[in-house]
Amino acid sequence: MFAWFDHLSAWVQISLICVLFVGVTWLGILAIHPVLRRLLHRDEPSNEAIIFSAGNFGLFYAVLLGLLTIATFQSTKDLEDTIDREASNLSTLYRTADGYPDPFRSQLKGELRDYTRYVIDKDWPAHRQGRVLMGGEHRLEAIRRTVLSFEPTTKTQEAVHNEMLHYLDAMTAARDQRLSAVTASIPSILWYIVLIGAFLSIAFIWMLHMKLVSQFLLGGAGAFFLGLMIFLIYAMDRPLRGVVSVSPNAFNTVYQEVMKWDQ
Repeated sequence: MFAWFDHLSAWVQISLICVLFVGVTWLGILAIHPVLRRLLHRDEPSNEAIIFSAGNFGLFYAVLLGLLTIATFQSTKDLEDTIDREASNLSTLYRTADGYPDPFRSQLKGELRDYTRYVIDKDWPAHRQGRVLMGGEHRLEAIRRTVLSFEPTTKTQEAVHNEMLHYLDAMTAARDQRLSAVTASIPSILWYIVLIGAFLSIAFIWMLHMKLVSQFLLGGAGAFFLGLMIFLIYAMDRPLRGVVSVSPNAFNTVYQEVMKWDQ
């Protein structure tokens, strides 16, 4: 539904969201505030009751936004650690392959290089679109079959082989966590609550009785910051799809510094 929005730059997304919230606030001040003023204030202003209610609501809503911000940030940080761990295990696998004899060593290293290029060139663009490709899984399975086909003949080869199996399992586990993050996001019900809360926050501005200029300035400032917060949560909610998405730099580093010059 929001695929077109995800293709926009961060500044364009921020601008659209903030303009939407500020525009709704100002439009409501012009169109809805006069009606609410007649209903709520009548002969004398009753801002105290509205401010008291807005303060109680704002406390709970601020806690919700704060918790969601922390949760999405932690998800992004955990994914970065997972990707670094996967790339680190991949680098260790490549270096450990030096302990095998040729031609087995060359075959295994070629498959590891092919897997790395596939992750960078194919997996990541697909992740940006919320898709998981099977090519990486097929290449990983080919690597596993190659490793399992080797029969150690010396103690040194046996030690190298056991280490390869250990790091291959660790890389597979990290890869599974990365793929699960492609479609992970905040449940829709939470987004409904966030948007309802945002509407109520703006509605309290409409209810206040004050000078029009002051209401425009204060309402616009509050709506602008509210738009920034919702953009932040939205952007970090999908750490492989949003504008602040995690990059494949860890894999690029492994390929450029470990694999590229060994071909």
